[in-house]
Amino acid sequence: MDEGGMKMSVDKVKKFMKMVTTQLKNDESMQKFVKDWVYPYDGKIFQVETDGQKFYAVITKDGEMTMHEGEYPSPDVIYRAKSDILLGIFTGKIPFWNPIKSWELFVIGAAHESVPLSELILQALMKM
Repeated sequence: MDEGGMKMSVDKVKKFMKMVTTQLKNDESMQKFVKDWVYPYDGKIFQVETDGQKFYAVITKDGEMTMHEGEYPSPDVIYRAKSDILLGIFTGKIPFWNPIKSWELFVIGAAHESVPLSELILQALMKM
């Protein structure tokens, strides 16, 4: 894929995560889910590394989610894969374990946090 195509794919991943953020801001049941999940910690940090770019999501105990450019010094989880793989996983088109088994996705850190993150994403998709 050329550089322009990679940028477009990364933008799609970011746009998708921003959609989850927007749904979370507007839905009390999703906010409660996040509060129950994150408690007793202050928040959870998910780093995404794709197509040469890095960004991260901060999910707080207040039920909020924000997106940031760059690299977080100590995220809970890092997802490293091509953007089309990540987007496929986030949208449910690609089963989470398949790209792990084929070494197309690397999950570094507290991989168990992927379960509640996927539940949050599913809730956002169902609200669309």
